[in-house]
Amino acid sequence: MADKPFMVLPAQLTGITSGNARPAAPGSNLGEFLYRGMVWQSAGNGALWVKGALTTAQLVSYVGMLGALALPGTTIRVRLGTTSAQVDGTAPYDSGVLPFISPAVTRTDGVYHSHLELSAAITASWWRIDISGHTGDFQASMLVMGAKIQVAKYYESTWKTGTRDLGSITFARNGVPGIAAGAKLRALDYTLGWVTEAEAETMLAPLDDITGRTVPFLTCFDPAPTIYRQRRTFFGWNEEAPSIGKVAYNQFERNYQLLSLF
Repeated sequence: MADKPFMVLPAQLTGITSGNARPAAPGSNLGEFLYRGMVWQSAGNGALWVKGALTTAQLVSYVGMLGALALPGTTIRVRLGTTSAQVDGTAPYDSGVLPFISPAVTRTDGVYHSHLELSAAITASWWRIDISGHTGDFQASMLVMGAKIQVAKYYESTWKTGTRDLGSITFARNGVPGIAAGAKLRALDYTLGWVTEAEAETMLAPLDDITGRTVPFLTCFDPAPTIYRQRRTFFGWNEEAPSIGKVAYNQFERNYQLLSLF
């Protein structure tokens, strides 16, 4: 664990259009946060751009395109602004062309998440993303953008990751297995143990009020640019009901047990 974890409640996306999309896989699917299988998919690698608006102008300090079938050499460019014309041209924020897979790492399934942390939050109501350098059809599942929620301290030395198998297995008296198939979701269990009262009340509690156990959000458990960041990016739900505890004067803690779609 190198850098402090952060969380992002994904902004609601609207008015999404794209330059290249199959009829059954439009760009609007990037805003469907409950369904990993609803994707934006292109027909070939021409005109790979997608843009849209946020339902309200809001602070953005993180942008990530999740669950993408990206190839080495694929690049991404993010523009943020207050009008459609800005993000098509000279925008208040322009990331420039960046590697989609950063740092470079090889996965057997070819599914990757982009990762862009802005040096300073910007108020945006429109966005545009351009993909280039890709061969064949491009596909991505979700677009998460919003303000990072990150406490100042992280001293917890223990944490756990694993897999929750939602299927079940039973055995007949002769040992014959009966298997009910179910999804296998990645899981994360960690504690923010050095949280101030202000952080608990203004950052963590408001997120808990919105998410509960049914609204998904992103957690980057270690944003340091290492080859492990892909597997330390989670998007999903609280497995347990949210609870913040007071442990000492001006010291609070929040244990997270998360189930992830990716």
